[in-house]
Amino acid sequence: MRLPRAVERASAILAFALVAAAPSRTSARETIDIAVEDAAAPWSQADGTGYANDVARAAFAVAGVDVRMHVMPYARCKQLVVKGEMVACVTMSPAPELVGVVRFSARPLFEFACDFFERTGQPVHQKPETLEPGTRIGTVLGYEYPPEVLELARRRKLIFDPAPTEETNLRKLAAGRLDMAVVNRDAVKSADWVAGRAGVTGKVRSAFRIGALPGYIGFSLAHPSGPALARRFDAGLERLIASGERDRIQQRWIAGNARPAGT
Repeated sequence: MRLPRAVERASAILAFALVAAAPSRTSARETIDIAVEDAAAPWSQADGTGYANDVARAAFAVAGVDVRMHVMPYARCKQLVVKGEMVACVTMSPAPELVGVVRFSARPLFEFACDFFERTGQPVHQKPETLEPGTRIGTVLGYEYPPEVLELARRRKLIFDPAPTEETNLRKLAAGRLDMAVVNRDAVKSADWVAGRAGVTGKVRSAFRIGALPGYIGFSLAHPSGPALARRFDAGLERLIASGERDRIQQRWIAGNARPAGT
């Protein structure tokens, strides 16, 4: 039986629309290059994996963008974005020198607090006010720290001693070459896990925690694609959060890090 002419026309229009909407087998998804940190496990690791990297990759994918992640020290990651030589860096946090230079994602990938570690067996510092002027604190080159940490350093006249990684600082602390070391941590990155990864379990301990700072993907305002790519990422991350996939990624990393590293 022949279909009515109007139905035939409607069917033809629907078929054409479906073909037009289907992704072309020959069209390639957009691919971009971004920088990620090499020593911020478990957020961003030397092999390009990590909680923050996984969230960034998934949000870009939802937005129709594939990413090539270039692993490097954070100080270099940050400078390439500031200079506009790389469109984005995972992860960055607000700092006065970045105003008008970096456009942060609308939502953070995570939020961290600062644990101050001390050697096991030395007098316990249960609060920041017990730190004496001249106390040498291990920090990381290029890292941003919460205002509370910077104010504590100013008020108590602390000495920041920067190194390439937090693990380096914890080993220096265990060896008696530092008085304390700052470790940025959140639900994915526990204090015990960090100590285990550095190989100093039982030799150092978390004394107190202060401050909080969000960690974003930072987009270069000096790069021609920076602002537009930031908007696409924001839309992708919103969809990722709404679907529950961001939380599932986080839970997978928390489950994987339930035991201290190195055990």
